[in-house]
Amino acid sequence: MRKRQSRTDGALAWVPVWSLLSVAQVQAVDVWTVGVDNSRQGWNRFETVLTPATVPALKKLREFPVDEKIDVSPLVVGDKLYVFTMSNTAYVFDVNTGVELRQRQLAPPFDPADIANPPGKGMDLHNIYRSWGITATPVIDTASGTLYVTTFGKPNAGSNNLERNNLLWILDANTLADKKPPVLMAGNPDNGGEGISNGFAVPYQKMRAGLGLLGDGGGGQAVIVSFSINGENPEGPGHGFVAAYDVRGLNREPGFTPTPAIWSVTPTGGAGGIWMSGSGPAIEGNDIYLATGNGMDPGRTPGNFAECFVKLRYTPGAANVNGGKPKLEVNDYWAAFSDFARGDTDQDLGAAGVFITARGNLVGGGKDGILYNLDKTNLGKHSWNPHFNLPFTATYLPAPPNGPAGLPTNAAIDPNWPIVKLDRAVPPNTPFGMTYHIHGTPVYLENAIQGFVYVWGENERLKAYSYDFATRRITQFFGEGTQFASGNMPAPGGMPGGRAVVSSNGTAPGTAVVWAAYPTQGNANAEIVPGALVAYDATQAVNGKLKQLFHSNTKAADKLGNFAKYSTPVVANGKVYVGTFSNKVVQYGF
Repeated sequence: MRKRQSRTDGALAWVPVWSLLSVAQVQAVDVWTVGVDNSRQGWNRFETVLTPATVPALKKLREFPVDEKIDVSPLVVGDKLYVFTMSNTAYVFDVNTGVELRQRQLAPPFDPADIANPPGKGMDLHNIYRSWGITATPVIDTASGTLYVTTFGKPNAGSNNLERNNLLWILDANTLADKKPPVLMAGNPDNGGEGISNGFAVPYQKMRAGLGLLGDGGGGQAVIVSFSINGENPEGPGHGFVAAYDVRGLNREPGFTPTPAIWSVTPTGGAGGIWMSGSGPAIEGNDIYLATGNGMDPGRTPGNFAECFVKLRYTPGAANVNGGKPKLEVNDYWAAFSDFARGDTDQDLGAAGVFITARGNLVGGGKDGILYNLDKTNLGKHSWNPHFNLPFTATYLPAPPNGPAGLPTNAAIDPNWPIVKLDRAVPPNTPFGMTYHIHGTPVYLENAIQGFVYVWGENERLKAYSYDFATRRITQFFGEGTQFASGNMPAPGGMPGGRAVVSSNGTAPGTAVVWAAYPTQGNANAEIVPGALVAYDATQAVNGKLKQLFHSNTKAADKLGNFAKYSTPVVANGKVYVGTFSNKVVQYGF
């Protein structure tokens, strides 16, 4: 997130804001990346219009129609709304009038459904998608007016449906014209092992995690692209990757070429996809934080980093040295689990993304339903000792503060905690035999006296927890919403829970709102289902319940449409934007 602030000369001053907490007089806010800014906290700190007092009057203002499903988050910069679809099409709209300003299809979409394994089921195994296009939320460098977009598509419209390319586009954010030619994302990793798949090579790479930009959106230094895979196997073939492109190389400046640093998650194993349900890596300076999924881990095979929280260190390249190629190296990690059962039961640690705080936290969650609160300055590798909450929070246990697997405690590791058991969060060993995966990245805000962490796992309500500034611990259950994600389905329930963001006018009392899009009924992983936008008072709870301020299903005129499982809502400048599988973005406001 970036804010534009008035000056006496009428010019605009751009300042990074993710660590600022005070109330500010703000002209406008730009949401140039998924999760609002590089912290991935999902917190717009400069929202002066949408408050608990005004949100009950919210209504649908307009819809922005597009050509296909939207599976990534919209972006808002100035008066422009950026929308990206599974047909590889980028759109620019005027947020105030709804007028389409620009449209460009960057590449033909990829559709291997009829020849996939299993046949007819497609890349997602459920045949929801018949186009694979822009699957990772792009990023905008607001200082240079550059839009970075990755596409997953066929080389040409007439190409075989088994052939596809992963391309990185460098576009003018106003016109969508090429600023520089697109780059084929390919090559072998610097830490060994097999390279990124293009052409006819299998298994397919997927780009699900949002793009990252070192430089906090203004004067970016590097573009970060993360890869997962289709058809994971802990023994290989197929790997997760992170590719880092020096912006000077993308711009073809003298002494630089668009040659990326490539880091493989599992160079001597397999799998380890980085997908985080569409969230982007958290970035602080040259440090990049992310979570990885099923695969070979350092406990079984050193040098592999599946089922981990990982901190990568980016080092920029030098002109005329190896084409100015940068470096990506593991600086720290945490991998407490080393068991094939996690892969066999598909318990991706990296099913959700992470957020970081200036106070030292790295917080994330995964398919085991656990809310992890780690020390980002000392991830501890295989040790539990450095971390702020032991045991961590099992978000699906009903009794505050979550009973025997909950908070608070400083006790030694207990093998009976669900966090330690290999069958954690696997039905029928969970309450009611349901799945409680976390896919929507936890989000965070602060008021003057404490912080709040919000998470909405599948088959559950939105949960809120209190965070203590002094100890940096999540100290207690604060409250929960009233709506259940996926409705009242029989066990094991539906996916993927809610996708939340938060807004406030700094730390001013009575201004904080938590927003979420969620599937109102059905399993959004296996079928197209209806969705809704809901808003709660973020810092007020009565008898453990958050006050609901708005629900898009209350009036027929406000209905959202079909839920988009990887599209996070955007709150900016008194309006809310929600992507859908109904081929539109819906705008709410006054």
